Amino acid sequence: MRMKKQQRREPPENTIPLINVVFLMLIFFLFAGSIARDDARQIKPPVNILEDETIRSTGALIIDPQGRTYGGEIEMTVTDWLAQREETSEEDGPIKVAADGTLKADALEKVLKDLKEAGRRDIVLITRRGAQ
Repeated sequence: MRMKKQQRREPPENTIPLINVVFLMLIFFLFAGSIARDDARQIKPPVNILEDETIRSTGALIIDPQGRTYGGEIEMTVTDWLAQREETSEEDGPIKVAADGTLKADALEKVLKDLKEAGRRDIVLITRRGAQ
């Protein structure tokens, strides 16, 4: 008598480890994307619906409501900030200035004048997009 060889059934693929890996990657990228450095997090920039919202304030010259200028977390003059910028070879691109929305115009004008006297003409004022 001839017996049929019993077919060996393969167990179904276990997809649970793959799902776990995908969720761990999702959590990692959500966390990594939220750690972006933003030097101007303590000021409220003026609202302007014409400016590009993707320009971030990383490496920007920060001006608080009293007109004090900061490089990151440290208070410094405009000339010191420019010297530090040259030392760290961040010379590429325009000068980014993030001013508080309540800053008086004459204080902003003084900082812009200091930048102009230092020979810089490529200045970008960082603002945020207003409600449409």
